[in-house]
Amino acid sequence: MSARSKPDDYVDGHNDFKEATTSNRQAWDTIADWWERKQSETGEDGNDMFTQCLLPQVRELTGQTGGKTVAGKTVLDLGAGSGILCRMFANLGATLVTGLDYSEPMLDIARARALKDGHNIVYEFIDLMDFDMMKRWADAHPDKFDIIVISTTLKSLPDLGPIAKALRHFLKDDGCVVNVDLHPAFSKPAGHRGIEIFEDPSTGKQQMQFYIKVTKYLDISPSQSEAVRGQPVPLTVYHRPFWSLLTPFFENGMVLDAMREPAFETQGGDKEHPQSYHNFPQTPMLLAFRLKHAARPTQSNASS
Repeated sequence: MSARSKPDDYVDGHNDFKEATTSNRQAWDTIADWWERKQSETGEDGNDMFTQCLLPQVRELTGQTGGKTVAGKTVLDLGAGSGILCRMFANLGATLVTGLDYSEPMLDIARARALKDGHNIVYEFIDLMDFDMMKRWADAHPDKFDIIVISTTLKSLPDLGPIAKALRHFLKDDGCVVNVDLHPAFSKPAGHRGIEIFEDPSTGKQQMQFYIKVTKYLDISPSQSEAVRGQPVPLTVYHRPFWSLLTPFFENGMVLDAMREPAFETQGGDKEHPQSYHNFPQTPMLLAFRLKHAARPTQSNASS
């Protein structure tokens, strides 16, 4: 486990997005302890979104099916937060797991959990809006990674250019990148949950019908949002339609290799909480997709 690695003279983000980067980093710093309590209150590592929707998709898209494992693989988590995905990969036998994030309080929580659990996970500071910082980090760690995961992170970035450009410096030639985030069409800020209450004319019984209402999709301004309901400080999220989400990666030599749209599959839904996503089994809450190099990187384009 590494010590703090935030440069003393570090300035948040590049100039165009400094204010946005600083605002979200300060929000994560503020809610870090609260977030960790909410993610572990059931005794599992992560809330139901993680354990039932997100983590299973990550396991599948990183090839952990049919008896295959990540044993012998190296894993990089960009936007690692408190380390939920890092711990999953460590428990699954990955040879090396590294988590990078820009919130030191979140990294401190991740380091403390690694120490408690006996995991040899490396956690270090990085700003995913700062390409030069990512390039310097990659140059200092020349052994590239088999697997890169980016979990519920892209929606917090005002610009995907830096991280898309940096992937070639982190990823092995035959490696993969798995991203999971809120679904751009059916989750906030585009999709809004609705409940219609009506009386079934054949039985006279009251019924509820659940649906997602999308009134805007192509152009939605940055929005204030709670990652988990009740959090002390909201985050700024950046909506992107599919084309806008994927284009920066295509422009930087990546291709789409697989995609999943997971939803909760809770039998009978959640009758105590009508607004719960457990009551929307036909509407995906998340979008998961896998990227790979379009072609083997050359020495010339790998240095840019």
